[in-house]
Amino acid sequence: MTFKEQYLQSLSVKPTPPPAFPVHSFAGTFYELLPDTIGLFPTVLSGGTVELPSEHSLSLNPLDCYMLLYTRSGRGTLRIHSKAYPLEPGKLLCMDCNVFPHIMEAADLSWRFSIFMIQGNFFSQLFSLVPFDYLLLQSLSDYSPVLSGLEQLLCNDSGANLYNKLIDASLLWNIAAALMIDSYHLEPPAPKCAPYLLEIKQYLDMYFDKPFRLDDLEERYHISKYRICHEFSKTFHTPPLKYLNTRRLEAAVHLLLTTDKHIHEIAMDVGYDNTNHFINLFKREKGVTPQVFRDTNKG
Repeated sequence: MTFKEQYLQSLSVKPTPPPAFPVHSFAGTFYELLPDTIGLFPTVLSGGTVELPSEHSLSLNPLDCYMLLYTRSGRGTLRIHSKAYPLEPGKLLCMDCNVFPHIMEAADLSWRFSIFMIQGNFFSQLFSLVPFDYLLLQSLSDYSPVLSGLEQLLCNDSGANLYNKLIDASLLWNIAAALMIDSYHLEPPAPKCAPYLLEIKQYLDMYFDKPFRLDDLEERYHISKYRICHEFSKTFHTPPLKYLNTRRLEAAVHLLLTTDKHIHEIAMDVGYDNTNHFINLFKREKGVTPQVFRDTNKG
């Protein structure tokens, strides 16, 4: 039995007509699967962005998969037995669908969300490493790597070829890892380094869009900028300016995929006064210009 057949068997819907809501569209597009890769690495079973009208209640029996659901606008509610979980804009739901029957319903005039049904073994093994029960709800910031991964996952093709499946698997690994780190507040081992290096790294993480000069660090810490670069590189395996550019380009990718801002606006938003410099850096790191990246990846 295909996943689509299993899904439709598990689901009942109580809409208030008109219009009738096509129940299968709650799961998004059903992906074409590549038999040789199922169970080998993480696999998307279905996915897409859905708008569920108000006054609709969808009841699902247990399914052997995990669900990632990110609310974009409106509000929904997940009901399991007598407990209700609000699904609000900016929140991601990750749930093991095999545990309990559950009900999804629109709690607003129109509930718009992105959803992915994922082949479950991968998530089961990964979440066994943390105190995951059967679901978690996590707020995502605009620059969250989880949200960036979801946007890229939406852009990938659902066809049954190895390239698509490898891209999906890579994105799912990154999404799951980032979600675990963020949700369970996992911390890297404390590096054995001078406190000032940690302070510099924290500043770059939080204020990557602000002007930054090595000369300012030299003046502030009374340490040669060459020594700062050497010790930062030794500790974090990359020079401070390259680390800064990486953080800025991560933010730029998010803005390219989620907004219609002009390239020069995005350059300014992430900390580059010179648009040509931003374009050249982006092309060097990503292999294409920001505009080509957007045209290729944005759905």
